[in-house]
Amino acid sequence: MDKKLKILLIRTDKIGDVILTTPAVAAIREKYPQAEISFLAGAYARSMLENNGGLDEVITEKGFFETLREIRSRNFDIAVIFFVNREVSLLAFLAGIPVRIGPASKIWSLFLNRRVYQHRSQIKKHEADYNLELTRALGADAQPREPVLNLTSGEKSEGWELLSRVGLSKEDFIVALHPGSGGSALNWPKEHFAALADRLLKEFPVKVLLTGSPAEAPLLEEIASLMTAKPVILREAMTLRHFAGLISLCKLFVTNSTGPLHIAAALHVPTVSFFPPIKPCSPVRWGPYGKGVNKVLVPPGPDCPRCVQEKCSRYRCMHTITVDSAFKEAAEILNSVYFSTGSCRTGT
Repeated sequence: MDKKLKILLIRTDKIGDVILTTPAVAAIREKYPQAEISFLAGAYARSMLENNGGLDEVITEKGFFETLREIRSRNFDIAVIFFVNREVSLLAFLAGIPVRIGPASKIWSLFLNRRVYQHRSQIKKHEADYNLELTRALGADAQPREPVLNLTSGEKSEGWELLSRVGLSKEDFIVALHPGSGGSALNWPKEHFAALADRLLKEFPVKVLLTGSPAEAPLLEEIASLMTAKPVILREAMTLRHFAGLISLCKLFVTNSTGPLHIAAALHVPTVSFFPPIKPCSPVRWGPYGKGVNKVLVPPGPDCPRCVQEKCSRYRCMHTITVDSAFKEAAEILNSVYFSTGSCRTGT
């Protein structure tokens, strides 16, 4: 009997980064339906790969030598490394994986033996498309396809339970505002989030839900204090999967460039998002991906190669994304939902 091909996919960083590898997972599974495909992910983001039909197993990254022992014991034939750094490159090399594929972007790519020249720093494609491009080295079809985030009915039910505990029901038309970003990008100002929430509550029969991590609770409280109307604040700690279940129940998700944006896009929840004018953070590469309704706002003017904060004449650049412009995009989405479902209407 022929040996079953064993493929290891590796991406050990953040939520959005992992979600944006799922189109590539689907492409590899399509090419190798009988292969045993595993994914090595970091402990925080690994849950985004649960219930993914393209994977046989998700391996959690631990300490370097413990992870190396586990990877070496599996006798993988191929490794695809979506983001090259010292640790993952050495893991694949020292584990003796015969075929090691990844972008030829850093010195650590020397540990790969199938390097793909992509020049990701030039920001000519979306990150998901760069990931798909790597699958060509395996003969896979690298055409764009949707991100995959499959929730169970139980996870959606848990989302409703979370919402019911803060006073929301299935009859409510929920708009979620997620004003943090975990430091991954410049944020839209909290005053703008407060003003947008007030305007949405005034113009539409919606309930505004403020979401964030436990560490972002003070930010949520401050935004609520700046508002005229009263939002619903989600203060409860929860797993990422349950938070995704909650996001799936929203009609609109408004946020900065952050992992939950990619959760919403993968679940086809319409989004409005705010990106800084910094080239490495460009929405061309990091914006919401897929066929859903996603509106992206960026400050006017050229992109900066990097952010120098107070030394920059545009340091308050995110303030130039106006509340009016954000409301216009949000209203367009809400009115579209109303005309297609009758669930929402513009207020008088």
